[in-house]
Amino acid sequence: MDKKIILRPKTDTTTTFTVRIKRDLLDKYDSLAEKSGYSRNELVNMAMETYIDQVQFLPNDSNPSSLKLKKVKKRED
Repeated sequence: MDKKIILRPKTDTTTTFTVRIKRDLLDKYDSLAEKSGYSRNELVNMAMETYIDQVQFLPNDSNPSSLKLKKVKKRED
């Protein structure tokens, strides 16, 4: 057998983590996944990307317990 199997380093950019979610929210994702054909994972990733792109962190003061998030509109270019 002259042919070699060549492997290159895997370049996966995803990771796994666990979160707790309210059951009614999970039900909404499952329903949307069923209707849209997207997986629950794809929908959650879309939601997380949209949120992180639109949220701005504004500390009220130096007390970490009083830090809040403020939603801002995404700039249209």
